Amino acid sequence: MRHFLSLTLLCLCAMMAVAQELTLKEFRLDPSDTYAAAFPVKDANGDNCGMIRLGLVVPEAQFDGDIISSQYKDGEWLIYMINGANWINIKTPTYIPLRIEFKDHDVQSIKSNNTYVMTVEKPQDADIPKGTLRIECRNNQGLIIETADVYVDGEKVSGVIPKKEDYVKCTDGSHEIEIRANGYNYESKTVNVVLNKTQDISFVLFPKGTINIDGVSYEMIKVKGGTFRMGAEKMLTKKPGNLNVAKPHEVTLGSYSIGATEVSNALWIKVMGSCPSLQKDNDLPVTNVSYEDVMMFIKRLNKRLGTSFRLPSEAEWEYAARARGSNDGTSIPKMAVYNSGGKAKNRATAKVYECGENPLKIRGMQGNVAEWCYDWFGLYPTVGTEVPTGPESGRHRVVRGGSYLSTEDYDLYGTTRSHMNPNETASSVGFRLALDD
Repeated sequence: MRHFLSLTLLCLCAMMAVAQELTLKEFRLDPSDTYAAAFPVKDANGDNCGMIRLGLVVPEAQFDGDIISSQYKDGEWLIYMINGANWINIKTPTYIPLRIEFKDHDVQSIKSNNTYVMTVEKPQDADIPKGTLRIECRNNQGLIIETADVYVDGEKVSGVIPKKEDYVKCTDGSHEIEIRANGYNYESKTVNVVLNKTQDISFVLFPKGTINIDGVSYEMIKVKGGTFRMGAEKMLTKKPGNLNVAKPHEVTLGSYSIGATEVSNALWIKVMGSCPSLQKDNDLPVTNVSYEDVMMFIKRLNKRLGTSFRLPSEAEWEYAARARGSNDGTSIPKMAVYNSGGKAKNRATAKVYECGENPLKIRGMQGNVAEWCYDWFGLYPTVGTEVPTGPESGRHRVVRGGSYLSTEDYDLYGTTRSHMNPNETASSVGFRLALDD
């Protein structure tokens, strides 16, 4: 049974007459939207406001009520109201003012740090012939996205998933359809709507931070924060006393995103202009890059895209490799690329998307190429830590994950540590990106 993200809407087609009425289509609390808390505005008493995200494409609108500030941005109004506010009046030059009493809806009053979704539609001419669109929306792992906003030609038309029998209706011709959902990149398509015809459109949304440069994409996986015991519970090496043996200790991390794969030659070339790897196939992981080379790549990438990518910390790397600490890291995923049994089964790297996949759908963390982490290499702490980033200084940077040259399972374990000089390169070492949530 197919699930559809679909909304009833009428595309802009004519100038609206004076004295027509606006219509409230939706007003609700959105617990998943943390905008109000993340970007707080205080009232006269120093208390944080609540915020209404109003879908109404009328840049000259004005508002009455217990309002501290309002801003028009990306096709919607961001309206900050004091704690306890219970009504709002929406005024525009063209339409009859619309007063909304919150008690008439599921929202009794505005609460501090909470974000609310409100959708107000302008009157439309129902007699204009239209075509129908049914929009299916899933994430990159094939799961239905439960809450999203639909924009048509830059206008937000709703912020709630309606019932399957509701459709998107547009006038004849070309329209830009865009889907926006919290935690995902926006995705859009140009659709040619045909009168009296129903068309199915599918959208795939990728996690926030997933990028595309001239056709070369890089996917990010969201990792929910938590607490886990980092390190090996047992001595997993034949070299007792080796500094690489990780002593178990409790670590707490916030949420973040990490690359679904290692960075490929293709992406490196798009940013840096040339390929340093001995194996130069576009889909293979980039290698022969030092820690300092990687830092230059990230700097240029962020400058080009206006992003904040970085290397994962050692703790973030292990937390992701061990599926949020749910296993001890000793299980090697199927299709992991390494020198099994020391028989030179793999003499080369594999394509970044063809490596072993862990329960978080992250590929290649064990084998293929080892990966640079942010931290300086050093002894683990003896007590629990929050959001650790390693020693303040050192001689070597952390490298994790083993590679296609690894001949022992131990080298591939999620707890096993390695290290290299920041200026050093190797044909078996690459990296993946991370991003703050």
